[in-house]
Formats: sequence, structure tokens, C-alpha cells
Amino acid sequence: MAKQPVAWKKRILLPFWAVRVVLMLFIIGVYAWALKVLRDEGYDDLPGIGVIVVFMLLIIAVLLMDILQILMFLRDSLSPLSFLIMNSVQTAFWAAVLLLDLVSIAKKESNATGIGLVVFIFLTFLALLVYAAVGFHRQRQQAKRGHYAPAHNPAMPAPNAPAGVPSPYHAPPVYQQNTAYHSPAHTPAPTHNPYQPPYQAHGAAADYYNEQPAKPAHMV
Repeated sequence: MAKQPVAWKKRILLPFWAVRVVLMLFIIGVYAWALKVLRDEGYDDLPGIGVIVVFMLLIIAVLLMDILQILMFLRDSLSPLSFLIMNSVQTAFWAAVLLLDLVSIAKKESNATGIGLVVFIFLTFLALLVYAAVGFHRQRQQAKRGHYAPAHNPAMPAPNAPAGVPSPYHAPPVYQQNTAYHSPAHTPAPTHNPYQPPYQAHGAAADYYNEQPAKPAHMV
């Protein structure tokens, strides 16, 4: 199972999807019943029936988009981009329906009986569109923070160095140049000059202690 691109919240998605699916099924049922009544009454206005059929098909397409989003969410494959595109198309459709209804009411060609339902449906789609836009924005911000310049690795060759030219970073560190183990039993003892004391100071102290007295101390 693929990893979910964005941590979508069930408490936000599921209520909106449930309300939208129920409303779409209700509208499809109403228009299907209207077509049956018109057929039974012998209504012959083909353009009017064609408009109803096209509107039903568009609502079915909107419903199928919601079902597809639910399935992608259950499969953990609902990407921010696809979620945003589908909600944009659905919201644009209901925005057009709301605009047409407002124009019809303004021209007094229809009453304002069903305008409240259309406004409510539009708001349900607009709310998820805003949520999809926020998720898409967060995903882009995370992607930008994920791009970084790799740190320099001294063990790797320089990317722009010509072939055959050794990198100055290829020399092993000082503490790795000689890692052989020497046993204390086989370590050679330091040799000293028999005519030279094992410890010799340096500087002015050495000059003072290395001077031989001209006479012994008991001699005057």
C-alpha cells in the first residue's frame, strides 16, 4: 500500500463526502422522477428534456468524482494535486449552476424556492476546495524544504575535478595512516648514547648543567 502523500483528516473529509453523495443521489432521483412524469404525460419538448438529461449526466459525473476520491483515500493514494483538480471542477460546476439560478431569479423567470439548496450544495464543495488547496500548499512547502545541497564528503571525488587528477581530500587522515598494532613485548627499547645522559635539558639549563667544573668542590 502506497504511503499517503498528505495526512488528510477523516473528521473533515468523511462528513462532507457523506453529505455531498446523499445530495447528489437525491437530485439525480428527483430529475429521474421528473423525466418519468414528463414521459407519462406525453411531453414532447425535446430541448427541455435534453437540458434535463445533460444536467443529470453532469451531476452523475460530479458524484463519480466524489466516489473516486473516497476510493483513492481508502487506498492511501489521494494526492493533493488530483484532489485539488477534482474539487475545482466540481466547485466550478455548482458555481455555474448557482450563477444561472441567480440570473433566472433576477429576470423573474423562476422563483427563489430552490436557491437555498443550491447555495448549501455550493458551500459544501467550496469548503473541500479550500481544504484541498491548503493540503496542496503544504505539500509544496514540504517539497521545497526537502531540497538541500549535499554536504561535502572528503572520501568522494570532487564533482568538477578532471579525470586523473587526484583530489586533495583523498589523503587519509593522520590518525588513519598507521593503524598496525605493535605488541609491547616486541617493541624495541630506546637506545641511549653511553656517553650521554638519558635525560638532557635544552636551552640555558642545559648549558649550566653540562659545564664541567674546573676544580673539584673540595679543592681551593
